[in-house]
Amino acid sequence: MTEPESTPMADGPGQRGPAQHERREQIIAVADAHFRHYGYDKTSVADIAKEIGVSSAYLYRFFDSKQAIGEAVCSMTLGRIIDAMDAVAASDESAITRLRRLFKTVLDQGLDLFFNERRLHDIVLVAVETQWGAVPRYKLAKQAAIRRIVSDGRAAGEFERKTPIDEVCRGIDEAMWLFAHPVMLEQRDPQELQEACTAIVALVLRSLSV
Repeated sequence: MTEPESTPMADGPGQRGPAQHERREQIIAVADAHFRHYGYDKTSVADIAKEIGVSSAYLYRFFDSKQAIGEAVCSMTLGRIIDAMDAVAASDESAITRLRRLFKTVLDQGLDLFFNERRLHDIVLVAVETQWGAVPRYKLAKQAAIRRIVSDGRAAGEFERKTPIDEVCRGIDEAMWLFAHPVMLEQRDPQELQEACTAIVALVLRSLSV
């Protein structure tokens, strides 16, 4: 007799119950809307529950705290940036072009979040400062995109191969944080950031040239 397949359970921090559940998705969607409008600090679990038409206790069947809901929203927000980075890394363009675009994508996505979705930007800032689970996943995705582009560039003869690839990728990743970290986006003028990004990319590409 075949054993029935077990239902995948949520594995995010502070999440409970089945991984795929329309009520969980509804909670995240409503929380996302409230966080965008009112901000994370001014939104309570009771506010989210009231909007959905359930009790706060019911929400705790899916998330063990407001922070867990915030982490789910943050993960969704950073997930959109991850998708954009993955698309750049997987494109058919040259590695040189992809690396330029990756820097620009990270900066543009961050600036868009800061200026157009400021309250979500603030959640990401909290996530970075307190190391919510979504942040390590974002970092790993960024590192993977960099490594894929560098590897492709070496294979195509666009980039030098003498320097250990781990060292190269680490250096590029550190340079990219100047345009990815939410604090940096708050402290500098967008035009300055764009100009600095262009200059840093040019320097990186010169260091990678054959």
